[in-house]
Amino acid sequence: MVAGMLMAIGFLSFTQEDPTRAEKESLRTPRPPQEPVTTKRSTMSHVNGVVPTTIIVAGLALAGYALLMTALNRRMGAGLLAALGVLEILLLVLVGIIVARLAEGPRPAGLATLIGYLIAMPLVPVIAGFWGALERSRWGPAVIAVAGLVAAVLMIRLHEIWPAIRV
Repeated sequence: MVAGMLMAIGFLSFTQEDPTRAEKESLRTPRPPQEPVTTKRSTMSHVNGVVPTTIIVAGLALAGYALLMTALNRRMGAGLLAALGVLEILLLVLVGIIVARLAEGPRPAGLATLIGYLIAMPLVPVIAGFWGALERSRWGPAVIAVAGLVAAVLMIRLHEIWPAIRV
């Protein structure tokens, strides 16, 4: 059986076609770097920066801390509320930066959806904070963990949908 497989592999290696001269040349020629894909009407560049990265890290750290509190069967405490407040401040700073960029000039396609994101992002920690404080069981911190994950995912999604906004 092994000998049959080796023969089949050998047969396949001999039957593969040799690339043509043009294909070999195209493999050797370096291609110019591709420009970032943006919308047709946009002249802005990629979305990346310190604030979005900080929000992603803070959201994931908050989620990890809240999940630890859930696993330890702890109630919502001042530490979770403080971390949630820091995430809220970071999200408000990002919203302010994006609004300032939009006021400067070029607007990306899907502006209505972007505005929806800008409204929803800061509401997530606020709603989670109220819900987590009202929940007096171990599931209060779990609500905060979900809010941290949602904030991180919203930032990643913002990077994917609107590479035209440089933040």
